[in-house]
Amino acid sequence: LVQLVLSTLLQTLRLAHNRTHVQMVPRLICTFAIRAPGLRGVFDLALELLGSCNAEFVQGLEHAIRTRIVDVEWEARDTVLEFVTRAVRELAWPCVELLVTQQVVDDAVRALSDAEEYVRASAAYLLAAVVERGDEERARYVSEHKHLTQSDLARLVADSEAFVKRAALDLVHALGTRGVGMWIECLTYRTLYDLADDPDFEVRVRCARILALLTQTSPVNTSELQSTSLLLEMCRDSSRYVRAECLRSLRELKQNTPDVDMTNEPEPKRVYVGERTDLWEKLRNVDLAQLEASLSAEHLYQEALDTQVARELMREKSDANAGNNILDCY
Repeated sequence: LVQLVLSTLLQTLRLAHNRTHVQMVPRLICTFAIRAPGLRGVFDLALELLGSCNAEFVQGLEHAIRTRIVDVEWEARDTVLEFVTRAVRELAWPCVELLVTQQVVDDAVRALSDAEEYVRASAAYLLAAVVERGDEERARYVSEHKHLTQSDLARLVADSEAFVKRAALDLVHALGTRGVGMWIECLTYRTLYDLADDPDFEVRVRCARILALLTQTSPVNTSELQSTSLLLEMCRDSSRYVRAECLRSLRELKQNTPDVDMTNEPEPKRVYVGERTDLWEKLRNVDLAQLEASLSAEHLYQEALDTQVARELMREKSDANAGNNILDCY
């Protein structure tokens, strides 16, 4: 009955064009009797109104968000963080600038340490969205936050849940793309090696993306972290999605890495030594055509045979008909 009444009220507010009626939306969000399922419907309406409403509505919505982000129920906290992330991703930054205040960022950073893994993941996705789509001031506020340290990022990247790792790697990649924060310091060779070997293929996809970013933007750390070697090793990954990300990254690296003059001309135009020369030599030896061919549909059945069927087949371990195909119970 409560859900039916709430749905009717939301539809009425959706059709109303009165500013006074619109101000009811933040009040509904602040109503703790409305739990996560109903809260999602209220946030859907708020997202529709956010782009066209005045500053008073946005400020009221920000207050309501800060009220519910500390809800005792983790589903409500998770729903609030997901809404703010949707708003940042789907709307232009000027529409949500007053919504994503420094206080909301503070709450999201604190949520990175939440006991519930879904809340931790949603908080990381929100901060990644703010860094990617926010202005320079807000991105720097996130990266220099006193409670978002190198150890905090490293802890998130090493989380036991795969979906938290995905969100954490998105945040690290966003910080690296902006060139701000301690994103490199939270990565070690062992961490990258474990991520490249993670059972979740989406984690490995994000790992390949970060390895390419490390190779391209931080040549000083390339040798220590061995990002190029790990990226080339991931080209043989069992998942075609990981190989596709490697292919995209390698093509981008080849386009952005200038050629090395390997001839004996007396006055070469450009000479690159050290890590860049080594990087270019490795990239020149990669057969991108063969890597791209492994992504085509014709190779999907073979990939399934190699990765799934092969390990389920029973094989004779000695002479034929020696009894290896007989069940143990007989």
